[in-house]
Amino acid sequence: MLNPFCMKPFKSGTIIAAWLLRITLAWFIYKNYFQPFTGFAWKTFNFYIDAAYLLFGALLLAGGLMQKATLTVVSGLALFVLPIIQLIRSFPEDIGNSLLLYLIPMAVGFYFFSAGNN
Repeated sequence: MLNPFCMKPFKSGTIIAAWLLRITLAWFIYKNYFQPFTGFAWKTFNFYIDAAYLLFGALLLAGGLMQKATLTVVSGLALFVLPIIQLIRSFPEDIGNSLLLYLIPMAVGFYFFSAGNN
């Protein structure tokens, strides 16, 4: 006999959840990386990291609108690797203060790298 308290997953909600992750990550990137990028400090490494976040965040949104998952997977990989690069560069001194700043895009990037548009 079936247990009446056993719930099944809400399968059709995964599409909405994926779009909520995309929108949340876009907002997170905008709030944390757009202002430093607009300073146009061309000679700093952080300028290129900020530019990559903005580029791949926009491509992740665009990839969700396409049939094939290639753009989403590539953007997810880049958004997974960028925080790892930042963690390596700031490892000894800044790891505790801004760990959440690195973990959020890393987790969402890995999700889209592994799941694509599914």
